Amino acid sequence: MRPTKNEWYIGIEAGRQWTQISCYHSGLAEPETKSTLAGSELYQIPTAICKRKHSGQWCFGEEGRRLAQSGEGYYAADLLSRAFRKETVTLDREYTAEDLLGVFFRKLLRLALPAEGTAAVTKCVFSMEEVDGKSVEFLQRFVEKLGFSKEQIQIQDHRESFYAYVVCQDTSLWKHQVLLLEEEGNGVYCRLLSCNRKVQPMIVEVGEAFLGKLPEDEGQRDQEFAGMVRNALEGRLVTAAYLIGSGFEGDWMKESLQLVCRNRRAFQGKNLYTKGACYAGMLKVHKEEAGTVYFCDYKVRENIMLGAVRGNMEFFCPLVEAGSNLHQISKELRILLEGEPVLEIWMQAPGSKEARIESLELTGLTIAEGERARLSLSLSGGEDGQILLKVKELGWGQMQPPRGLAWEFEL
Repeated sequence: MRPTKNEWYIGIEAGRQWTQISCYHSGLAEPETKSTLAGSELYQIPTAICKRKHSGQWCFGEEGRRLAQSGEGYYAADLLSRAFRKETVTLDREYTAEDLLGVFFRKLLRLALPAEGTAAVTKCVFSMEEVDGKSVEFLQRFVEKLGFSKEQIQIQDHRESFYAYVVCQDTSLWKHQVLLLEEEGNGVYCRLLSCNRKVQPMIVEVGEAFLGKLPEDEGQRDQEFAGMVRNALEGRLVTAAYLIGSGFEGDWMKESLQLVCRNRRAFQGKNLYTKGACYAGMLKVHKEEAGTVYFCDYKVRENIMLGAVRGNMEFFCPLVEAGSNLHQISKELRILLEGEPVLEIWMQAPGSKEARIESLELTGLTIAEGERARLSLSLSGGEDGQILLKVKELGWGQMQPPRGLAWEFEL
């Protein structure tokens, strides 16, 4: 699967200390990660901004860090989490952290945007360490200020970026389980991708575990890490392994690297999540070709449909697709209802032949024989893992004004 001629994907790994950005379009064989220094592989761009003292020019990346170290600029780091906390930052004067983050992202996006600007981007995907309702709400609002529409924005965690990266590789690499080991100074984390091939589309999930911290002494580090690798691989058939993070730099891995590479392909790098974010955008657009669906704690696990009729034909109107991010559900539609004042909601897991039906009674609504009620339906994700369905009676203009009837259901 590759981007079509008019598709352009941007993947951003958004972190507290640094950010990475990649783009993917039809002219590339794989996503391309951008650096602020042309020709270099310095992909980790500090999530920071610097203002020159004399000219007032805004700088970022390696240039911004250099100016800060030399005392030539005012420097503000850790902008993402400070903006989320609604902090005020003092440089030459006071700024909101969110405004400074906006300056940073506008400069960052220039590295990856097409010539036509934000309107030509198919999907802009953010990959974060963790995803919850508050972070999604903040990012959606913030990114819309940068010129993107709500439909262009996709927000996910690193595990989903790992999934998207893997399933866009040669199928031989994920014939069985796939292992990811990450070390960024806080210890070794293990992520294990598993795929249920017995259903269509195939269901993919990623488990996670903390393996422990590596010793400071390089002489002990290899042996300790080898023990972690043995524990992670025990009883599992792993086709490919990925090592990511600055903690694996250097040539201290001897015994441990042999274990990682034994009977499987192994890869090492730092930009898997930003590339995976690009792939995730493409998988979302080409979901029918993807053949996989990813499940985790913030994903909807069932297809949710409305039983409907068009002419003499009965069909299911899709409301929410399995694999949708619960925090980004936003769907509105209008329907005509006749007969009993009841909505039939069908829920079906991917690959299942069975569905369960919820009959939602619209209490107080009466529909005379041969007439119809005009209703609006609005769906959104709730903090408790439920999907909220709001229904409102619209009436028929001046001839039959709305009666103020409204209902709310949790699916």
